Amino acid sequence: MLFVLTLRHEGVFALGLLHAFAEAAMIGGLADWFAVVALFRHPFGLRIPHTAIIPKHREKLTRGIIDMVQNRWLTKDTILERLSSWQLSSALLSTLGDAESRAGILRLMRGALAEAVREIDDERFARKALDVLRRQVGTDDLLRWIRAAGERGMAGGWHRLLFTQAIGQAADWLSTPGVRRTIVTQLQRIAEQYADSPFRKLGKWMAESVNALNYDDLAVSIVDTLTAELRNMQEQPEHPARADFEAWLAELLSGLEQHEDIRAHIEAWRTEFLDGENTPELLRKPIERTREWILKDLAVEDSAIMQQLGTALFRALDRFAADADAQRRVDDWLKERIAGFVERHHGEIGAIVERNLEKLDDEQLVGQIEEKVGSDLQYIRVNGAVVGGLVGAAIFLLKYFVL
Repeated sequence: MLFVLTLRHEGVFALGLLHAFAEAAMIGGLADWFAVVALFRHPFGLRIPHTAIIPKHREKLTRGIIDMVQNRWLTKDTILERLSSWQLSSALLSTLGDAESRAGILRLMRGALAEAVREIDDERFARKALDVLRRQVGTDDLLRWIRAAGERGMAGGWHRLLFTQAIGQAADWLSTPGVRRTIVTQLQRIAEQYADSPFRKLGKWMAESVNALNYDDLAVSIVDTLTAELRNMQEQPEHPARADFEAWLAELLSGLEQHEDIRAHIEAWRTEFLDGENTPELLRKPIERTREWILKDLAVEDSAIMQQLGTALFRALDRFAADADAQRRVDDWLKERIAGFVERHHGEIGAIVERNLEKLDDEQLVGQIEEKVGSDLQYIRVNGAVVGGLVGAAIFLLKYFVL
């Protein structure tokens, strides 16, 4: 518009200057428009040489991008240098420090564990477990496990509970009618053995006749006396029988592996159990029940298994967070593995770039580039017009004052 308005007034200095500016600006703007359009497509659809540069030289452009990304920006040395400054353990601990992240980890663990347990083949697992037991578990192992379990139980006071329960059962058993009848029978037998002479037989007969020797009363008295003593043993924590039992049990456990009778029984049981035809089925059933219990537990939010796993896991993480040497060792190990991965697969960077570029057709590629640099391209045209206009004005002045 400025060019047209000043076209007939070139003889006036000011208007001539504006006309020269407008003419050169128009030429510069159109030239830059042509140059920018020629990068992406053929201007006006005309196949002018050296236009549509990006689509025409797409393969060369792709190789250039790959070379720039893989061999200039993300070289192996650059990646490894950056890797050396990473504090991987600190980043991991920071990520796992808040309650939400820890809850998310437990949810993932619960799902993965449930899926793994669900896929267990009970029969196959039972046979594999039996094979391991046959190869690995010997009589000495069982004796050591029994001794360890017994010593742990004594340390935890379980033997006191066992003693109390056993004595209580014994007291209840003594009170049954069958025990009293057995005692009466034994007293009668003892009396018969005692009356081995005519004089003693006479005395026994006379005592029985006047009810001075009443076997039922004797049996009741014996049962009551024994029951009362057993109840005392059960209820009195300081009863001497408890100390005797504890000493006997400790001595038995300490010499368990040298006890030949027990060793023989354990060996016989181990052989019979491991080689039995029904053993796989016996193992399968508890495995199946255990799996059902685990899945039932994992199905609820407050899973007991996950509570225990979570407690153990996060205690370990807290200990790890307080151990700088452990963090350094983990960092070194991770960096070594990552560095090895980078060495082996560095070329994959270029392959990824190439695959992503191949997904785009020419129109999509050009559209993405224009989308990213469109505003800058507009300023190229504006700048071309301004610079062209200034050059045109400068030439006008040169011609007016010099020539």
